[in-house]
Amino acid sequence: MHKIAFVFGFLFLVLFSCNLSPKYQRPSMEMPQQWRVPASETSTSANVRWWAQLNDSVLNDLIEEALESNYDLKIATARIAQFQAQLGITGSQLYPQIFGQGTASRQRISQTLAGEPFLTQTDGNQGYGYNGAAAPNLNQLFPVFADDYLTLITASYELDLWGRIRNATRASFADLIGQYDARRTVILTVVSSVAASYILLRQYDMQLRVSEQTLKTRMDYLKLAKIRFEEGLTSELEVAQAAADRDEAMIQVIRYENLIPQQENLLSVLIGHPPATIKRGLSVDSFGLPPEIPAGLPVDLLDQRPDIMQAEQAMLAANFRIGEARALFFPDLTLTGNYGYNSSELHDLFINPSRTWQWMFNLLQPIFTGWRITSTLELTKAKKEEAVYNYMQVVLTALKEVDDALISHKNAKRTAAAQAERVKDLTEYLKLAWLQYMNGLEDYLNVLDAERHLFDAQLDLANAEADVFITLVNIYKALGGGWIIDAENLMERETETGCP
Repeated sequence: MHKIAFVFGFLFLVLFSCNLSPKYQRPSMEMPQQWRVPASETSTSANVRWWAQLNDSVLNDLIEEALESNYDLKIATARIAQFQAQLGITGSQLYPQIFGQGTASRQRISQTLAGEPFLTQTDGNQGYGYNGAAAPNLNQLFPVFADDYLTLITASYELDLWGRIRNATRASFADLIGQYDARRTVILTVVSSVAASYILLRQYDMQLRVSEQTLKTRMDYLKLAKIRFEEGLTSELEVAQAAADRDEAMIQVIRYENLIPQQENLLSVLIGHPPATIKRGLSVDSFGLPPEIPAGLPVDLLDQRPDIMQAEQAMLAANFRIGEARALFFPDLTLTGNYGYNSSELHDLFINPSRTWQWMFNLLQPIFTGWRITSTLELTKAKKEEAVYNYMQVVLTALKEVDDALISHKNAKRTAAAQAERVKDLTEYLKLAWLQYMNGLEDYLNVLDAERHLFDAQLDLANAEADVFITLVNIYKALGGGWIIDAENLMERETETGCP
């Protein structure tokens, strides 16, 4: 009856033990009702592989390669494994700790410590006696060796009445979830970086092509200027101007021949390979553009951005650690016990008289620790406050990044349209200036002016067209969304199979 009461009492203590952590609430923040740039509130484009909408199969392959081989992602995955193991270590304290023990020992006993024996005479036989015992020789009276054999099972269990272990485990679990969010942040960064770097590479390709075409044209101008000078139709000044224009175009060609391999090296590292030439797909002006911007509402960011979700998990962990610290003020209650066999003879080890057992209830109450426990609690509270402010700062930064990206994308499209119109107008300007020059109605300066402006405009157009898509990438990067989980699933599948 007493055993049954003890079991029920034990279960009652475990099931109804305290939880000393504060009640968690997400911090209240001022959130805008909408973005400064009107955008779709219902689009689900942020939950799909948005890079596929650009319709460039090479870009798709590069992103899949990065998800499989990027070392930053591998590092983030290894961190998850570390936090999973840490959760297991912390959570193991919730279970009884059981150990098996087996020992075998032999000891030589000092005979001199027992005292001085005396001689005895029994039936004419001489022997030795000591403390009421007698033996024919000293070794039987004082055994030289003592054997001891022991097998034991020991168990201990800490009664987590105040929730210290449970709160520590919950904090470790929040840390683990935060690491999953951290890996998703790395996925977001890697995918966005690959896409933006590839678009920039295609921009450099286009600008190199424009520079090479301009160089060829200016070399033709230089030849024509020399012929006209030799025929006395113009001065040497025109030849010098044409040569300077050729050199300017050559400098631009060299510039982009330097930028392109550097960009290829960056992309190679992002996809987890040594520097190498990158395969090309569509040109910048051939990329597909989504019909609408999937911005949604500002409040959606709280459950879309992995860095925000990681910051919230950090708050949760800090909240649980306050409860863990508060539990230190209360007594530790531990049940321990052992059961086994102990004998001086091996053949008698597992017989019933050799049984041994013990159980013990241990209570340890802190009385004075030099304010260590109080300081520990204050430390956890300060860390919780830091986590709250960090969360708010992350949210504000996210709101800024989305607004910036939306504004930049809107204006990038306007700039690209204006640059395209500028190239069209300057092309016509150069055509007319060239005709007038060939007919002797204008000097070479007009042709030079028109050609220089057109060259600059063509380079600017390539930059503006690429910027439309780079700002689009920045929108998806700033928004987060379900596409990150989709990319994570793709990464895990490729890691398991070793191929896309």
